[in-house]
Amino acid sequence: MMEVDSESKSRRLALIRAVRTLDEDKTVALPDRIQRLWALLSETRSTRLHGVEENILRWLFKHMSSNTDDAEHVRRYPLTWSILSHIFSKIPPQSLGRSLASLRFVSVLHQTLGDIITARREPVETPAQTNGVGPDKTKKRKRNDECPSDIDQLRTPEGCISSATQVFTALSSLLDQGCHCANSTASERKIGAEHIKSLFSFNKEETRDIAARLILTCDRSLSILDHGISQAQESWIGIVSNLWSLRLHNKDDSLEFTRHMYVPVCSILTRLRGIAGVTPVQVASVTAKGLWIRQLEQFLSAYFIRPARHKFTIDGNVWVLKTALNFSKRNRCGSVIVTWDVAARTPRDSSDPKSKAEHSSWAQSVFETFLEAVQDISDISDRDHTIVQLLDTAIQTKSVPSTAALRALCREHTVMSNQINWSLVAKIVACDADVLLMDDTLTDDVFNRITSHPSQDSTASKIIVTEIILPLEDAFAKARNFSGFILKWYDCLCKSSKALGQTIWLEPEIRQRLARILQSALTSAQLLRVLETLDTPDANAEALLIVVDGLSEGITDDGFIQNTDSRIFDIVVKNKAYDDLSHSESSLRWRIAGRMASWATSDGVERLYAELEPDFKSILERIRSETAASDPETLEALSCCYKLWLASYPGGKYEADLARLTCSFLQILVGSKTGSDLVTFRPYIDFVFRSLPRLTESLKHEAGGLADLIATLFWHVGQRLSVEDDKSLGDSLRSLLQNFDCEEGEALIDALISQPLDALDSVETQPGWTQPQSLSLLWILSEFPREALSKGRRKRIMSSWKKWRSAIATCASQDSQYAVAVLRLLTRVMQQPTFYEGMDFDDLVHISTTAMRDDVVAYIEKLIDLTVRQIATNLEGSSLDYLSDASAFVKSLEPRASNYTLAEIVLVKGLVSVLRHLPSNKLHRSIISLDDVTQALERMVQTELSRFASENNRSATLVKDEHSLLLLSVLLRAATCVAESRGGEDIIELSDETIRYLESMREVSISKGLDIGWKLQVFLYGNYPGRYGAADLVTQLEQASQAVDEELISDLVDAFVKSRDRDERARLLSGLVRSGRLPTGPIGHLLAVRRLIELRQDPASPSNSESQEILDLAAVHERLASQLSQAESLHHFNLLSDILAQLLEKHANSMTQFNIETTLSSVVHICSQKGPKIQNPRAAGEIYERLYKLVVVVLKRHRLRLKGHFPSLLASLRALLSALLTDPNSSTNTSSPQVSPPWVESRLKSRHAGRFARLLTLICEPSAASVARGRSSKLDSATDAAKRAAGQDMFTILELYIKLQLEFTVPRDIRKALEAGVYSILDITPQGCRRVLNESLDTNGRAVFRQIFADYKKFGKWTGV
Repeated sequence: MMEVDSESKSRRLALIRAVRTLDEDKTVALPDRIQRLWALLSETRSTRLHGVEENILRWLFKHMSSNTDDAEHVRRYPLTWSILSHIFSKIPPQSLGRSLASLRFVSVLHQTLGDIITARREPVETPAQTNGVGPDKTKKRKRNDECPSDIDQLRTPEGCISSATQVFTALSSLLDQGCHCANSTASERKIGAEHIKSLFSFNKEETRDIAARLILTCDRSLSILDHGISQAQESWIGIVSNLWSLRLHNKDDSLEFTRHMYVPVCSILTRLRGIAGVTPVQVASVTAKGLWIRQLEQFLSAYFIRPARHKFTIDGNVWVLKTALNFSKRNRCGSVIVTWDVAARTPRDSSDPKSKAEHSSWAQSVFETFLEAVQDISDISDRDHTIVQLLDTAIQTKSVPSTAALRALCREHTVMSNQINWSLVAKIVACDADVLLMDDTLTDDVFNRITSHPSQDSTASKIIVTEIILPLEDAFAKARNFSGFILKWYDCLCKSSKALGQTIWLEPEIRQRLARILQSALTSAQLLRVLETLDTPDANAEALLIVVDGLSEGITDDGFIQNTDSRIFDIVVKNKAYDDLSHSESSLRWRIAGRMASWATSDGVERLYAELEPDFKSILERIRSETAASDPETLEALSCCYKLWLASYPGGKYEADLARLTCSFLQILVGSKTGSDLVTFRPYIDFVFRSLPRLTESLKHEAGGLADLIATLFWHVGQRLSVEDDKSLGDSLRSLLQNFDCEEGEALIDALISQPLDALDSVETQPGWTQPQSLSLLWILSEFPREALSKGRRKRIMSSWKKWRSAIATCASQDSQYAVAVLRLLTRVMQQPTFYEGMDFDDLVHISTTAMRDDVVAYIEKLIDLTVRQIATNLEGSSLDYLSDASAFVKSLEPRASNYTLAEIVLVKGLVSVLRHLPSNKLHRSIISLDDVTQALERMVQTELSRFASENNRSATLVKDEHSLLLLSVLLRAATCVAESRGGEDIIELSDETIRYLESMREVSISKGLDIGWKLQVFLYGNYPGRYGAADLVTQLEQASQAVDEELISDLVDAFVKSRDRDERARLLSGLVRSGRLPTGPIGHLLAVRRLIELRQDPASPSNSESQEILDLAAVHERLASQLSQAESLHHFNLLSDILAQLLEKHANSMTQFNIETTLSSVVHICSQKGPKIQNPRAAGEIYERLYKLVVVVLKRHRLRLKGHFPSLLASLRALLSALLTDPNSSTNTSSPQVSPPWVESRLKSRHAGRFARLLTLICEPSAASVARGRSSKLDSATDAAKRAAGQDMFTILELYIKLQLEFTVPRDIRKALEAGVYSILDITPQGCRRVLNESLDTNGRAVFRQIFADYKKFGKWTGV
């Protein structure tokens, strides 16, 4: 310690001597002297004495104050300002303020910034960026971290930015000194803070110019620096804002801001946000960019928008805005967008009842001013884009312009424009649809332009429909004039009758929206009058059907049906003017008739069918030609026939006729589809499979024919599936098989499955197992529901497979898709007990031997498991023979030098896997011995692993061979099976050479990100524990990536510690925790710690010699809790918090009072500004959830430990509430004492508020288990005592909640979610504490509390009623 003090004193003396001799050697250049001074100053520790620093200050300013080149050199030299930044924090504020005032600091700073904004030499390719926006493509310079000292270098643009960076750093140090001192309790420091502030407030003009030059430097840095804004520039805008606020203000402040600050501020915002056609600048720090944007908008709002709005409320004048726009002619579009965005979002005074009307008037005047300003823009596209941006902001902020201004704007861009901008019209409608509704002429003009617009322009058509027509429908409905929209729509359709198929008015979204709001917008009487108005002798038939189609879709209530049914019947059925319509237009008539069928009673159905029967017959005659099926009219007629049949069922007069008619439709379609393209019949297929199964259980004769027709169509579609390989066809077949009516109809299921089953055995007429179409056949059978595969059908499938298994094996060896299809079907069949004729173990041997491929191993393993399991659980005569064959197969696998096949290994592994789970049974053990089978599997694994190592010399090549990796994976699973069969004892003995090879392969596999590497390590740890120590495990865990499967790490730890005693496990856990790398190191360490704690059964009791080496669980918790805030990623944080919760929950008896305090302190620390800087979109929600769980565990398991330590709990609750309610994007966030933690990038949601409310209810309404002691003789219950204790302090949480509501805008859903917790606080808060709470609030706070308490008495307080 003495050596350190002496070294510090010697450095201080060296600095003193250097300062005294600064001017003695004139031959040394000023930059060199400054550099030597900086080297000494940066190595010297500060003391209470500051005379040396003041001498340095005077010497620097002496050389900076004149107008010579040397003085300019010193002013521009970055190290000069680095020294000043260092000195400012060493001198007490009062002395510093006096010294800077005497040295004319502000004047020197003013002069320095004048030098910085004047670049003497600038390359030709980079034009100077002054006020406004520079070119989009600029050759930028790379950021140079070295400090230039040559005067010519310092005069270049990059040299100027280098100097400016250090000037900003020095100003930040100076302003921070003033800010910190102002918040101090010592009077001298407060006086010093005022001294520092007065430097800038007394020099009004110079401070104004300084701020203007600094903001101009910020603007230019975007063009000069290669990567734009960096992390070091975060504070620049805040410094400018603070300097501007220190000026002495007067009534002309807004004009001063306009002249000096407005243009560069708008320029920076335009370029950062990439608006007005400007390419967004590249930035090195997204956080800094967001901070700049937020602070610039706050700056513009505070010193330009708010004064202008205040001036407007006095005299209704906006001349300041007009003046500002005149200054920004070069960036007119960007300035308008930026200023309007800030003006519209600047909040009004909600406590003033007149503020709403004043804000509306202000917004309208500002919008009209900006609209007038952009009219001078020559480029029409830029002008329109700017207006669209203005309107979009008006919509978002609900700052709607006046109707007159919008109407004039709309008329200008529709009536008086040759080429209409639909996006602009859409924004006008979104702002205020009354612009059109209150002006019939303008409405007609817009509708006529829509009618004449070609529908081929898909982008414009989408805008017209979704953003103009649909909102206008809603607006007409809201204005109670929905019938007016219907009539205008009809008129537009009539005008488009010559090209009705190409008009936008035919889009289905228009009819769908009309149907959705019809019954809420019109009464049945009004709708009837609309129909009477439309149904005239000279009505346009096509337009009339389109409108009635939309109307009929929206009619569902009985009252509407009764009033309009007869009129629609007359329009659609009685009217014979539809004979000359095209098929697509006639389809609307059938669609409407189908809806009428679903409305009608039995009498109405009979009347409707009687009128439509001739038309049905003509349709049937026409569809006998193949081309007629492509007409939409045919499909709608079939659908109408189905709905009439459904309405007649059961017992309707025409039920049999409709059934025959439907079957005739379907029979013709089924008979004509075989030689046609299925694209034409796809709608029919979907309709039949979706709807007709419902009627197969009606009339038995006709329904039986219908079921057969559906089955025929199903079979033909399945055949085409094998030819066309169309995924949508497969979806159609699946939709039928998953149809509820199909699953419930046995007759239909039998008809559907009979043809595929017959096809399996038929060789002469239909494709069987081995024909080209067999792939689709197998796929179809696999898709049938489990209930359809009855016992008889399963036995039939398996018997058929056994009959043709040789031919099947040949096809499977040639086609992998076919092999998968066969095994998929067999596996699905064997999921239910199936004993087929001739069933023996040789079947599994045959499948495994002939079908074994890399992509079917999983299917084969599943099939073996299912088959052997059902045999072993049903010990009868055939089952005993089956097991006897299996035992013979195992015995035939004698020890051999040659390799075993993959099929043999899979078979034996499957036998062991099943037999080891069976209960002890002498009968099957006398036939097949588990020990013998296990020994055989062990021998196979040992032989194959040895051969594997001997034949494959290069691990790097092997990991690319998928077959070898698959074989190795099977062998490792077999080894695990052997170990489990022997009760966890791994006895696979391998040579050292083989083990070394497996270790090398493990390293290569893990480096390639393959899971097989971790499985290999699990095998090695389990079989050879003596070869590996704790250091090997730690090294292995370091290779775990963020994406590693957590189960693999758990298996690895299990294998390692299985043979270790309790002390060894405890030492391993202690070593991992002591490493200090858990929050930032490899994720494997954390996963291992979690698993070791899960395996911990009781607290370790180390011997005295090991007590220093082994940490108990309380110490483990303490260390992990202290590291929680250091987590570098969301994954690290989640794992650490889960481990802490696990310790508190599962090992509660090991926790001490200090652990509880540490947990709550960690929650407070994480919710502060010093919390983890985790940048992840999911970080806010997940971190808050984890913190909630930690506090919940403390409340549920350790509530009694909080007695006497309640302030710690209150601090954590305050931190969680602040994190919940603060808005990181709010303009008040920077000035509020409650600042969002770094991990909260976006506001938390209502579900998190619900979590916090649950915490409050746990405290205020504790469970008996959480507060009860072992024994108590007190008459007072523990829960009541806990409530009274909490009631003395919990009102402070309510106080913070009220204050945060005044600082931030709390969304309604969050306030609603918090109600339960707030009411629980009021339940336990005594009247005296309520009075204290009321006295601690200001006027606004009391108003909020008054409303909360009134709601509590009305809704939250139980009254016993």
